[in-house]
Amino acid sequence: MYNSIYDTLIIGKKVIYLPSCHSTNDIAAELVRSDSSMEGAVVITDDQTKGRGQRGTTWVTEPRMNLTMSVVLTPVFLPIPDQFLISQSIALGVTTYLSTYSDKVKIKWPNDIYLGDKKICGTLIENSIQGARLASSIAGIGVNVNQTRFVGGRATSLASHTGKEFSMNEEFSKLVHHLDVWYFKLKSGHQEEIRREYLKYLFGFNQLCRFRYQNEIVSGTVTGITDYGKLCIRFEGHTDITELGLKEIEWIWDN
Repeated sequence: MYNSIYDTLIIGKKVIYLPSCHSTNDIAAELVRSDSSMEGAVVITDDQTKGRGQRGTTWVTEPRMNLTMSVVLTPVFLPIPDQFLISQSIALGVTTYLSTYSDKVKIKWPNDIYLGDKKICGTLIENSIQGARLASSIAGIGVNVNQTRFVGGRATSLASHTGKEFSMNEEFSKLVHHLDVWYFKLKSGHQEEIRREYLKYLFGFNQLCRFRYQNEIVSGTVTGITDYGKLCIRFEGHTDITELGLKEIEWIWDN
């Protein structure tokens, strides 16, 4: 059971806890459509049966082991071309929270969070546009906390990293406070600070990495992120910078 958090500015003052549900993002979207939501409302569950990830993937989590939640935001103040700032703010909230446990936390573009070379958190941002403005944004967040067994893939958790078991309620409160700080920064106009800090934590920034691009394995250096959220890469042997979207490139790991 998770309770509302009253000492934040925006996020967490309304918490909707569901022992089990198909997708917290879907439940949050239903709240938005029914006009029964408020900015900063959090939908959280112990057991998400049909969680979604980036590229149409699924997000599988053991019941009661991890933080699986969605945050309802109404960023009507943000121009549509700047909507990637929502992803950046959420990613920074998760990253600064996890950085209290490790100095090896990185944001793997666009908004997966890695501890070392293993994924510890996935996020899914779903924005709704009405006319010329952003009407709502739902930020789905899944943080691996106490789960220590993973089937395939490259995954870890706080418990795996520290060898400790964590109180889910305490970690929920800590995470929400960090998310609240960064969303308030966004709402207060600190866009350049958000972009700067995102680059500070960006996996592969100013480093030579390998990618699968146009059916070939290539090397390149991540040089930044566009305001629209595209990844900027200078491929080895080239002087120009290529801007790439989510489905245009894939990271290749060395091990």
